[in-house]
Amino acid sequence: MTLNKDLTIVIILYDSSDLIFKCLEKLCNFKILIVDNGRNDSVLERLKKNINIEKIISKNKNLGFGNGVNFAFNFIKTDYFLVLNPDVIIDENSIKELLIIQQEDKNCAISAPLILPDKDGYGTLPEKWKILTKNSFHKEKLLLYQNIKPSGNICVDVAKGCALLINSKHFKDVKMFSKEYFLFWEEVDLCRKFLNKKLSIIICPKATAYHEAG
Repeated sequence: MTLNKDLTIVIILYDSSDLIFKCLEKLCNFKILIVDNGRNDSVLERLKKNINIEKIISKNKNLGFGNGVNFAFNFIKTDYFLVLNPDVIIDENSIKELLIIQQEDKNCAISAPLILPDKDGYGTLPEKWKILTKNSFHKEKLLLYQNIKPSGNICVDVAKGCALLINSKHFKDVKMFSKEYFLFWEEVDLCRKFLNKKLSIIICPKATAYHEAG
């Protein structure tokens, strides 16, 4: 597995803080695409000096999250890409675990880490998580407290958009993120499109990401 050849990391920036540099510290072996959605003047010059940032791209306006990823996809040549929020910290081993899932299961459209320290049910039943069946509540507890074997991956309805490893072919086949969404629910809509194609959304307990703004 050659990480740099297998996947690209996409980070969407809008009014970004110095947290982006904490995020980048763990990503030194990856090609990174930065989408500048505006109000990032305080960090852009320093970002240009980061040797593993392949491109900083912009349409000189705020495209929103999903459309920003769609714009970046025009520059992606790898079979997989990892969408990260600039305030998410994930290490190389966790990214490897997510990539292994994708490479072993061609039916997987998204693999995602456990997001810490988030403590809601989002990721199991995103819009109706308060109305949980006995089975889905069990899934939620497994996700949050990791009371399962380390190798036990979990199929879910949707994964949080702050850290998503996506299969490029499947992404293209469902026509990417819907243009109608600007900031909220983009990942819910994308996951629905994948599920309608009978593709899988998988959360990997062996992979963790810390959401600084979580």
